[in-house]
Amino acid sequence: MQICVDMQTRVQLLTDRYRTEMRRYYYVTPTSYLILIKTFSSLLDKKRQSIGKIIAKYEKGLEQLGKAQVAVGEL
Repeated sequence: MQICVDMQTRVQLLTDRYRTEMRRYYYVTPTSYLILIKTFSSLLDKKRQSIGKIIAKYEKGLEQLGKAQVAVGEL
């Protein structure tokens, strides 16, 4: 929730700056926020999948090391 408040504050400051420098208005609508949230959610899902794959590789590597340790112990 704090992120949304921070975004709103930053957008407000940037739109004021844009209006001052460019003499044009920029409107942020509820649809803009919905698109932002959807994009953030999509990026978060992709990152979670990526991290999940990395964790799976790490766990598989640990499993292989465990098997190697047992094999060496038997030798």
